[in-house]
Amino acid sequence: MANRSGVTVVGIPARDEARTVGAVATAADAGLHLAFPGGANVVVLAENGSTDDTVRRFTETPLRSRKVVARSGGEGTGKGTNVFAIVERALDLGADRLLLLDADVRSTEPRWISALADAVDHDEPTLAVPSYRRNRFEANTTNHLASPLLAAVFGVHVQQPIGGEFAFNRAFLERARAWPRPDSAYLYGIDVWLTANALREHLRVVEVPLGRKLHNSPFPKILRLPQQVLDSLFHVVLRTDAVRSPGPAAPAARAAVDGASAPQDPAVVSRVAECVARYLEAHRGDVRRLFPSAAAAAPAPWGLRMTGEHWPHVLADALAAVAGGRFEAARDHLVALYVNRVLTFWEEIDGLGDDEIDGLLDRQAAGTVRAVRDRGIALGGRTGPGRFDVRHWAGYNDVSPAWSVPA
Repeated sequence: MANRSGVTVVGIPARDEARTVGAVATAADAGLHLAFPGGANVVVLAENGSTDDTVRRFTETPLRSRKVVARSGGEGTGKGTNVFAIVERALDLGADRLLLLDADVRSTEPRWISALADAVDHDEPTLAVPSYRRNRFEANTTNHLASPLLAAVFGVHVQQPIGGEFAFNRAFLERARAWPRPDSAYLYGIDVWLTANALREHLRVVEVPLGRKLHNSPFPKILRLPQQVLDSLFHVVLRTDAVRSPGPAAPAARAAVDGASAPQDPAVVSRVAECVARYLEAHRGDVRRLFPSAAAAAPAPWGLRMTGEHWPHVLADALAAVAGGRFEAARDHLVALYVNRVLTFWEEIDGLGDDEIDGLLDRQAAGTVRAVRDRGIALGGRTGPGRFDVRHWAGYNDVSPAWSVPA
């Protein structure tokens, strides 16, 4: 059980989350009061460029904990900007522990505070990551990119490496200050940047079961979010000594799929598929050169039928391309192929039970570990690009301004 004294900070990174930020802050405050009744408790809202009532809703929400607002301009910033602001404020406050809660979650529970805090109650640098059940049509970047790639490079299976509900002790925060920050870490790349760096440095990473997670669907971000995640992940990968073998213990079976599910909006899916098809047509030759494994994919109504058998080898192609100096092309081409994997996956899981879907994802991750290991990919010796921008996706993601990628 965590030390019940000292300073505990809960940080809420937010932009335009007026509908849910008050409920998240209330749950955080209740959890802090239960877990640390005699401690110095602080709830920090970090927002950048909100155009709604996010800040007002937070400041008007009655809390027993101290409330702090950290604000920054919106242009060129994102979730990572808010997280870094929270980390610096927590260190300034002398925090013994810091917990992060996403602002758009509708299922935040007070008990999460104690569970996450207990997990980082160690002297050594420790990161706690969530483990929860999600709608089978969500968590796509987690399931098909972040989780299998981390397992393949670092030999550690992490079910929710970009989950958002994280916790850190002070030793971890001090260590993280020294890590190089690519531009994408100031955006949606922040979560994988934290997890990948922790694994790269062999730090303690603890998975904390939190039950169900219900939040606003991330699918409209399916072009910009994975591009940012991959950018941060590949930067950390290039700073890694070598592909690491899995540990002697078999990874725990996944329990990530929730019984309740809701398909994505077909109109949005159609527009995304159209963008991806135009991108792949424009970059067909380079995609074939960098991703020879994709040649085995059969045609599908959405483009390519990227099956669970093909996907591990496509991910191995991506890592080989990054190690070979084609960082940006590998990143951006992989986004297009990933969308085809997601749409194929949805077809594959039609009629399957939750356990069967979890098993399929576990086999996909294990297949990625084998595919990468068999390539003998040499890491290190290169660096990623100094700047992040949309690069090859510019001009292919503007079908609808509601989900276009900002320059």
